[in-house]
Amino acid sequence: MKDKMKNQVQKLINESPYDIGIHAESNNRPLFSYNENKEYESASCIKLYILIEYYRQVDEKIVLEETLIEYKKEDVLPGVNSGIIQLLHDRIALTTKDLATLMIVYSDNIATNKLIELLGINNINDTIQKLGLTKTKLHNYLNLLKYYKFGTTTPYEYAKTYQMLLEGKVINKKVSKKCLDILKLQQTSDMLKKGLPQWDFLTKGTPESSINYIASKSGTIIYNGNEMKNCRNDGGIISTKYGDYVIAIFISDIDDLQFNYDNKGIEIGAMINKYIYEEIERSVEID
Repeated sequence: MKDKMKNQVQKLINESPYDIGIHAESNNRPLFSYNENKEYESASCIKLYILIEYYRQVDEKIVLEETLIEYKKEDVLPGVNSGIIQLLHDRIALTTKDLATLMIVYSDNIATNKLIELLGINNINDTIQKLGLTKTKLHNYLNLLKYYKFGTTTPYEYAKTYQMLLEGKVINKKVSKKCLDILKLQQTSDMLKKGLPQWDFLTKGTPESSINYIASKSGTIIYNGNEMKNCRNDGGIISTKYGDYVIAIFISDIDDLQFNYDNKGIEIGAMINKYIYEEIERSVEID
């Protein structure tokens, strides 16, 4: 039955005009890979590694979760401030944990830049390298008016990071758990959730749902110019009663600039995830 899923996903790739990279696995068993070692612009997916470095420094008591950091209106960069903080009043003080939570759950870009400044780009990249991820890197602060490269990674390395989190192998079990606790609160993972049975998604974590939890981080670039490619990315852990799987989907060169649920990139990625979810479901039924 696995051939059915592979044929379905490959057909989507073959018929798409976009540059697609995928890696999915369950219990370190490959499910589907395509362009898995190709480097893609990460967009906000790189925030996963900022979160990891944040909790590494918390674990080593370099940074405290309760330390307050002040937001100022001059932190706003026109056109690149998705998230919550820009709606708050000037000079509000947020804890570092507040910033980490907002960075992941609402992909807040002001929170992201505040944490990059606090943690240090070199420290973030050193930790990425120590995790054995040689093609993943944070290049710059998030400022699309100044920089045209935010981060790079591969579908394989992005999915593998979630597998390591699942196994408690990112820094240590405590850091892995703290990262997962925030990733499970995700509110912006349109690609993954759209491909899943919606009732199960809405009731996830309850006895009547097939989905235990989703821990993920998505990334998007919408840019009307030649310096950057538009992309829609997503990846994470999908824990189900049939078993857990990790997945990373990177879709680049998208010609659809809509920043909404019906973006063509999201629709393709959602179908890919749907077919893989159904394969996990079928594998249990066969057993």
